[in-house]
Amino acid sequence: MQKRTNILAGFLVVIMVVSLAACSSGKEKTVFDMIRESPAARMELPDGSSTIIDSEIASLHSFADLDIKASPLEPADSEEDWLYRIVFNPSEKVTGTDEIIVSFHSDYVQINTEYFLPADGVSYESILEWAEGKFAYFSG
Repeated sequence: MQKRTNILAGFLVVIMVVSLAACSSGKEKTVFDMIRESPAARMELPDGSSTIIDSEIASLHSFADLDIKASPLEPADSEEDWLYRIVFNPSEKVTGTDEIIVSFHSDYVQINTEYFLPADGVSYESILEWAEGKFAYFSG
């Protein structure tokens, strides 16, 4: 009887551990989740100037709330033809995580190697205005 009770208790422990592991893993983080959690960012302009943001990083986290959606876009411009760029988790400030490179082009946003367009009813100009406002604030 004691042996059966021990086996049952062991089985229940295994079930509880597996259940806890499943609950804690949750869903996989999106790039937008990682942007929201980024402790620092480097803002860059095509002329080579850049600014590191860490104490006011929450202001840049709002990028993750912009209404954009993934697109199978094949852009006409080259990857180097960006107007503004934000590097979340820049390697010179953050270790142990990958950089997330957000480039604002004239017609789309590129996050790492993926392309994004505004959702229906959202003008791309409003997205560029967001970027322009952030760059003006932090560089001026």
